[in-house]
Amino acid sequence: MSASGSRYELNLTPYIDLMSTLIVFLLMTAVWNQISVLSAETSPSTENLNPSTQKPVHLSVTITKKYLELNENNFIKKIAHLPNGIDRATLAQNLIQWKKKYPQKTDVTLNSENSTTYKMMIHTFDELVGQKFPDVGVSTR
Repeated sequence: MSASGSRYELNLTPYIDLMSTLIVFLLMTAVWNQISVLSAETSPSTENLNPSTQKPVHLSVTITKKYLELNENNFIKKIAHLPNGIDRATLAQNLIQWKKKYPQKTDVTLNSENSTTYKMMIHTFDELVGQKFPDVGVSTR
């Protein structure tokens, strides 16, 4: 056969593989962008109150190596850890007291040190959400 009469086939498999991979990455990043937009919204409980009568309250829980530190407008209470982890019962009692004081409050900041284990952080997070503080902001030092 001559050079003009030969047939060449274009292999599209690598191109299809590349495009399917790019589509998956596009869909994954679109979902994460949507989640970050949802978490950045303000909570509706603070919008309905009159700003002149509303006293701002800042609640935070800090996980350290030896204890939990509950901060309520710069009033700090420390809860020592148990040998097997955080003292969930004492933490729950304090969170119930916070909820009674501030029934409209739904946000708490969760701070942790670098030495904090993932298990301790998740247990603390679970207690916060379980005691009706669903808007937990996480900050690490």
